[in-house]
Amino acid sequence: TRVYHRVPTLASSGINAEYGGATAGCLDAADETPTQSKFKNTHTSAKTKVVISNQEKCVRCEKTVYFAERMVVLNKIFHKTCVKCKKCNKTMEPGSVTEHDDEIYCKNCYGKEFAPHGKH
Repeated sequence: TRVYHRVPTLASSGINAEYGGATAGCLDAADETPTQSKFKNTHTSAKTKVVISNQEKCVRCEKTVYFAERMVVLNKIFHKTCVKCKKCNKTMEPGSVTEHDDEIYCKNCYGKEFAPHGKH
């Protein structure tokens, strides 16, 4: 025959309530000895930035354009949200864009600003 012994659980022994968690207090700080890491820290400061080169920049805002937000208008790279009319600031679709002096305009503003006007 087998004999089973009841082992007290953390909840029934009060350890969980006393130390604040199921695994808290499992290691005694006196048993731990500080050791020197075998890995060398190569970072010179916390302000070191990782720079990834060859990223495309938006013509309008000059920030990095990631593939999901990229839009090519008149052979220039923009964020989708940066494709706006220079005059009225209306967001445009690629097919409705006109250009003058390297700036993009909606058809209405372009017509008002740059279309030939007749004599009155």
